[in-house]
Amino acid sequence: MAKQTENPVSSYDPKKEPIGQLLSLTNPSLIVPDWQRNYSWKTEHVEVFWNDLIFFMDREGPKPKGEYFLGSVVIVKTQSGDYKLLDGQQRLATSAILLSVIRDQIKSYKPNAADQFQSQFLVGFDHVEEKSIHKLRLNVYDKEYFRRLILIERDGDYEEPTPQISSHYLLHNTRTFFEGAISDLISGLSEKERFEKCMLVARCLLNHMTVISVYSTDEDSAAEVFETLNDRGIGLSTPDLLRNLIIRRADEEQRDTVVELWQEVVSFETDGAIKNFLRHYWVSRYGDVKSQSLYREIKRKVEAEKIDSIALSTSLSDSAASYRMLLGANTDDAEFNKVLSEVKEFGASSSILLPVLLGLFETVSGPDLVICSSNLLNVFVRHSVIANRENSKLENVIYAAVRELRSDASAQKFNKTISEYAPTDAESVSAFKKLSITHNGSRRAILKRFELDLRQTEELDIASPSRVHVEHIYPQKPKEGERWEDHGRLVNRLGNLTLLSARLNKEIKNGNFELKKPAFSKSELLMTKALAAGAGWSAVLMNSRQEKMAKKVPVLWPLLKE
Repeated sequence: MAKQTENPVSSYDPKKEPIGQLLSLTNPSLIVPDWQRNYSWKTEHVEVFWNDLIFFMDREGPKPKGEYFLGSVVIVKTQSGDYKLLDGQQRLATSAILLSVIRDQIKSYKPNAADQFQSQFLVGFDHVEEKSIHKLRLNVYDKEYFRRLILIERDGDYEEPTPQISSHYLLHNTRTFFEGAISDLISGLSEKERFEKCMLVARCLLNHMTVISVYSTDEDSAAEVFETLNDRGIGLSTPDLLRNLIIRRADEEQRDTVVELWQEVVSFETDGAIKNFLRHYWVSRYGDVKSQSLYREIKRKVEAEKIDSIALSTSLSDSAASYRMLLGANTDDAEFNKVLSEVKEFGASSSILLPVLLGLFETVSGPDLVICSSNLLNVFVRHSVIANRENSKLENVIYAAVRELRSDASAQKFNKTISEYAPTDAESVSAFKKLSITHNGSRRAILKRFELDLRQTEELDIASPSRVHVEHIYPQKPKEGERWEDHGRLVNRLGNLTLLSARLNKEIKNGNFELKKPAFSKSELLMTKALAAGAGWSAVLMNSRQEKMAKKVPVLWPLLKE
């Protein structure tokens, strides 16, 4: 039997301790490493935390004796004497925020008690070194805002800081939530009763909310512990793990630079958005990988090829800026932005195009960028929307094509490769004849192409979805006696859909064709105005209209094969 490698967690010393002990006995500070995630708890997470605390308090009464388990905390005592908090910052930061609200609430009644809260759990003072000790210090992106919002006392000259990034807003929201929750809890009580209620909340939090703290003095194996805990389902994120890996591999003098470069990556609004970017970045360069195995795949390649931390962080930072422009459709190329805006209309299913669009944006420029991205969109519409084929094989083709483009392939070869996989003209026409779509953005994008084709050289900027709606010619909810026999099969067919201004749409909602004709005739959209010339509307006429539309598919979604 092969010798089993020692599990890094086995050399760590786990022990159970209350939140108050973690905060009160910490000198030096508990420090969240700069490669760790920003504060990320949303109001729903904070609300669960609060409800659990209040449930425990109500159950235990005025003299609580039990305990409530909050999870695990991982702390590494470094050779320099710092305590690095590898896991648990969300719970500890949220606890500190609640304590700051209680501190401010009780100050007017018992200033000494508020001062004790401040010095014991939030900011102590080292009389030997003559300096303040922040009990909890967040990462480089959050620490100053957290200090000014939570840690410092709110005297008469206090001025609340302005949030700058998404995690700052989350910290502010958490503080605001607790201010409201405490206010509701003590509403209608006397000043003394308010103080006692606040102290009971604090006692339950500090003395009876417990964690399993895992301590070590082995800084070098901290990353391995971090990853092992992740494998055991504690829920550490890919961005956290990857930052840890890259910082650990960097030379000491490079680490500040790595942290600074990662600012562009971590400034996406959520962990999920960061993870999406990282996956799309990787896919556009190295091939498809599923989210659950993303970190392991990146780690394998980074270690096997000894990829430099600064080089990788620089590439990630540059690509994050590009990716943000793609998401916002706000690049310097107006025509490319139009393609990006149309991609967004197709919703979540079109996200498979983002790694390819990122590769195109970083590889080709000028007319080729618009040509390649337009062709990519046309392939997607034919394959995934009109023919309604499964996306996995298409992903393999387009991801391989963009990787080849990044190495040395031409734009022409890229277009030829992806176009050959798309449904043919005949297949696309046939599929369109029976096409039914429920996703509003997708059918709106398709109808816009037909409207623009009718106008040919005439410029038109069709207004946003809030102003121009998709209208069902035969209504979604027909009145009694007007329902078609095959209602469910026909109502969302493309031949039964048009575009109409929101104002006119409200006037004729769920009306029959005769009631809608006057609104159709007032429309500035040619495809809609043409409907008003008809004498009526039926399943036969709808099929006829859709067949005529189908013949236009090869022209409206052309493929570039040369």
